[in-house]
Amino acid sequence: MDLQYMKDQLETEQVLQAKPTQITVEAEAALPGGLREEARVYFADAIVSMQSGELSGNRVAAEGKVTFHALYAQGDMRHVSALETTADFSQSLPLKEETSAAGTVHPRAQVQHVTAKAFNGRLLLRAVILLTAEASLPRVVSYIRDLADHQDIQKDMQVFSLQRAVGEGEGQMLLREEFDLSDVLQVKETLYASAHAQAEDIFGGADGRATVTGHVEIEAYHTSLMPGRPLIFTRHNVPFEQTVNLTGALGTQMAADTWVRDVAVLSQDNGDGGKLMRAEVQLFTEVTAVENTETEVIRDAFTTQGETLDLTRQHVVFRSGTINEQTAESGKITLVLPEGSPRIKTVLLGFARPVLLGTEHKGSKLHAEGVMEATLLYMTDDSDVPVSVAMEEPFHTVFSTEAGEEAALQLSVSQVDVSAVTGDRAEMKYILHLHAFGVRKTQADVAISAVPGEAKPIEKGVALYFVQPGDTLWDIARHYRMALQDILSMNPELTMQPAAGTPVITYRR
Repeated sequence: MDLQYMKDQLETEQVLQAKPTQITVEAEAALPGGLREEARVYFADAIVSMQSGELSGNRVAAEGKVTFHALYAQGDMRHVSALETTADFSQSLPLKEETSAAGTVHPRAQVQHVTAKAFNGRLLLRAVILLTAEASLPRVVSYIRDLADHQDIQKDMQVFSLQRAVGEGEGQMLLREEFDLSDVLQVKETLYASAHAQAEDIFGGADGRATVTGHVEIEAYHTSLMPGRPLIFTRHNVPFEQTVNLTGALGTQMAADTWVRDVAVLSQDNGDGGKLMRAEVQLFTEVTAVENTETEVIRDAFTTQGETLDLTRQHVVFRSGTINEQTAESGKITLVLPEGSPRIKTVLLGFARPVLLGTEHKGSKLHAEGVMEATLLYMTDDSDVPVSVAMEEPFHTVFSTEAGEEAALQLSVSQVDVSAVTGDRAEMKYILHLHAFGVRKTQADVAISAVPGEAKPIEKGVALYFVQPGDTLWDIARHYRMALQDILSMNPELTMQPAAGTPVITYRR
């Protein structure tokens, strides 16, 4: 047989996931008062930011930083203060699959739990962090794109939808803003703030740069001179626009993620008897540009006469899409105070941190189950000292999302509002944010070589074949070495996927 075929190179991208790893990061900070003064921690929070990630053998070496914030009182329990400290960490994450190739790494981290304890004039802080990472490796596969047309060759073609990263960039910006605090609030001092960033739009220019726009929600916590309300909070919304230089091309599609790395706030007199709050938010933005292509390749082939055709195939797992979706749903839970807790008179602040325990995908709906770590600060009838109570409550939320089981998920909470229902219970309302990210993968066998083989004799004449479960019309044609159009001409009612038990007439001369 005069066999001719055209070869080509399949440029694709292999994405490997690191095994999720939970680590503990600890820090210490000296309290400003004396060693013998009583100290009480009301609440502790943390922000984690990844600084770098490198592929080292079959592991990802990740480095990051945790910024701790704590609300505490020392000496006079009526006076609440804030403390900030940081701790660096490094961790090696094993990949789920082995590789010796070089590639780019995208590490991610999420705070799952934070505790703080005052001891001997120091504050001992501890954060549980969940680390994940993915490594993108360029891959080139030499394959048979097509066989030369020949009357004795039957070809089954398939189309691959491929995607590969062609450009990447990252940038950091310091977002500065000022806010007037209403005189009604009687703000005495601003303690600290938390922030949540969301990228909303991205567009690229001919200069190789991408601009990301979005907004940042800031929630600031203050001490107040209002009777019965020593602690209050304010919310602020700030738009942002950040331009990132890309290495590579703009591609056909871009995706962006923005994280808050740190928040700093300070209030001062505005000259009119009120207060002015200055806020600085450190944002980190990562942009990936991808290129989508379609490639037609040989799925299978056989000969109807003479020598057979032996194809050697290679199994390929390649990137076919990008997952980068953010959505949110409102939720509420009822907080019941533990037995023996002082009764609620006035709710001051509420904090929440979601811990995802499990998910279930049902079509375009994602059912998320988890535990909400809630902290409630409130005043009582018989004391002017705030009370802090930590609780855990289960939650169930249904998100509308197209992100499938391949996506990695992160949850965060914003706009937490708490109101007292009775003296021993409160209702917490919040916005629960879901960030789904990752890549979609497709796997297939591609032909990398084709050689003629020795043919086995085929019994001639008419045969009646009954379709077996899983059979396709191509399978039947290949078995009898008949052209598809010949089988269809004798069985015009057949489809490419006939039902099991369907009789098929074949004829070999």
